Amino acid sequence: MKGKLPKGSKLASHIHGPEQKRTLFRRATMIACCSLAITIGSVYADNKMSDFETVYHIYIDGEMIGTVNDKDVVEEIIEQKIAEAKKTYDSYELSADDALEFIPEKVFNPQYNNNKAIEQLSSKLSVAADATAIVVDGKAVAYVKTKKDAEKAIESLKLQYVPEDLLAEVDENKEKKDDPLKNGESIILDVRLSEKVSFESKKAKPDDILSVKEAVSLLNKGTLTPKKHEIEEGDVLGSIANQYDLKLDQLLSLNNDLAEDTVLQIGDTVNVQAYEPVTDVIMEKKARKEIKVDYEIEVIETDDMYKGDTKVKQEGQKGKKSIEYLLVKENGQVIDKEILEEDVTQEPVAKVVYKGTKVIPSRGTGSFIWPTYGGSITSVMGYRWGRIHKGLDIAGVSNRGIKAADNGTVEFAAYDGTYGNKVIINHNNGTKTLYAHMSEIKVSVGQTVPKGTVIGIMGSTGNSTGVHLHFEVIKNGKNIDPQTYY
Repeated sequence: MKGKLPKGSKLASHIHGPEQKRTLFRRATMIACCSLAITIGSVYADNKMSDFETVYHIYIDGEMIGTVNDKDVVEEIIEQKIAEAKKTYDSYELSADDALEFIPEKVFNPQYNNNKAIEQLSSKLSVAADATAIVVDGKAVAYVKTKKDAEKAIESLKLQYVPEDLLAEVDENKEKKDDPLKNGESIILDVRLSEKVSFESKKAKPDDILSVKEAVSLLNKGTLTPKKHEIEEGDVLGSIANQYDLKLDQLLSLNNDLAEDTVLQIGDTVNVQAYEPVTDVIMEKKARKEIKVDYEIEVIETDDMYKGDTKVKQEGQKGKKSIEYLLVKENGQVIDKEILEEDVTQEPVAKVVYKGTKVIPSRGTGSFIWPTYGGSITSVMGYRWGRIHKGLDIAGVSNRGIKAADNGTVEFAAYDGTYGNKVIINHNNGTKTLYAHMSEIKVSVGQTVPKGTVIGIMGSTGNSTGVHLHFEVIKNGKNIDPQTYY
């Protein structure tokens, strides 16, 4: 058969001629060499594999701080750190900070330094504690020990604005939100936070873990938030820093283009920081109460009364109505109020007032009425005690009101030396009347008064020997005897 040797034959007997012998010898030599090379290579590889060793690269916060060949030495440092921290934070579940990372690697003839790595690890490794993060809008704003503490902190935040017993009733009240209320009743429908708040299990440095009280304080105060301040008249860098509780160098660090001697321009803005609450407490309350309803005022004009005079015909009476409303508060301050329902329980009664339309004449009629309510003349016009007495003295009345003798305009109404409280009325026809020694003046300069208007009260002011009215009539600038008009 082609390609095979006859059974039982020897290789040499089939070699013909010297060329065939040389070819066969070369092939045999090559096979022998290859076999030897494979054998030697296998032995060499086995020897070299024994030179590879596993080492551990140590990283903290992504920074490699060293390499060790035995991770047990690292575990010892971690245990030492935890044991040391336990002395201060005995109640916490402690472990190495999540920032610590080991990366193993097989290396040929590795380079490592256990001592140096341990030294670096000792100085940089932080111990972390199991904690619960209070997460507001996806951002961890505070750490407390347990989820129970986190829940208590949020409840305490709400209790600043809602009594504990009322807060406990909120869930039950939601089912009664459509039930009618009586006057004076109210129910709290909801107490919530303005932002989405959740709790997450986290690792945190023990120093960063807050008590419930501290967490509530932080949530109230808020976090520093960048803001813009618009320059107003009188602003200087120092006053702006004080306004935002910043030091001057802090303000300058926020504004690289400013220096201590920079002159500020009104309308410009500077960068500042201010604390803003991380969340607000929103409360919704439904209530019902009875309130008073104002009455209307009905005015009836009449020419039976002088213009400017009024008279009440019927007193008004307030009505009553019951209102149900929804109140929304933010951190205790009312931000919205909606009337849900209102029922009038007592209609108001309008107040009815007569209003005069009759024009008050400012020109006198020329005839006078007696300026007092009765009384008698105690002194006439003429010489008295060595000098002229310019008018009449009237006294002996029970009603001390003093009346305008005729229509006119008040020309003088004030205190005037020996006259005391004095009023002069110009009757706009060349005649004036004067009234003196009053205890009280009831008119003012410029006022138009009709005949008979009470302009004051009889008294004894100025140079007076008793309660009386001193009454003068002046015509065309000269005093005349008032008795000529009566």
